[in-house]
Amino acid sequence: MSSVRKPLPKISGLLVGGFIAAIACLAVFANLAEDVIEPGTISFDQTAGDLLRGVAAPWLTRGMIAVTELGSLYVLLPLFVIVVGYLWFRLHRFWEAMMFVISGIGSLALNVILKQLFQRSRPDLQHLVEAGGYSFPSGHAMVAAGSYGMLGYLIWYFLRKQGRPNWYVPILTVAWVLLIGVSRVYLGVHYASDVLAGFAAGGFWLLACIFALHLIRYYKS
Repeated sequence: MSSVRKPLPKISGLLVGGFIAAIACLAVFANLAEDVIEPGTISFDQTAGDLLRGVAAPWLTRGMIAVTELGSLYVLLPLFVIVVGYLWFRLHRFWEAMMFVISGIGSLALNVILKQLFQRSRPDLQHLVEAGGYSFPSGHAMVAAGSYGMLGYLIWYFLRKQGRPNWYVPILTVAWVLLIGVSRVYLGVHYASDVLAGFAAGGFWLLACIFALHLIRYYKS
């Protein structure tokens, strides 16, 4: 007896856009990785570092330290517990909860692997916060893209399902993730290229997780 196979999902504009964005993330990361492997300083690292250090002020430093903490595991782990608990037990959305975990924890695991592969030393500058390990790609930037990015997507998705305005969610999410990345350069613990590579790698992983969730929803519907 032949089984009836469900046809592949229709290709939407959002799906095409996500695929193009994923390819762009890979291209950006590959280009930065090539620059890191070759000896010498990446030009915009010096420019970005000088620009941020040029606006340094005590109040701004305190703010950047607070922002960078929001990309640390001390904040993200409780966030994971709260979000997963709400999705799973309150909304009964098991796969959304699992993909939120996979997006965040997966980006962290991938970051550890990439840092060991490239083994780039941190900037030889005054570090305004403690930072250990290698520099490329930025763990804060990568995990922020994977975790806050998925959280932003889920909020956007549920608002859309309810017919409520959701256009502002991607803007706020991107701004928040970018601010965490900027804080790492300002505080002297990362080069700008580390942060950009973290965004690219984390963005690719995020998009892969969103695509997987899209397929799960389709085949379970």
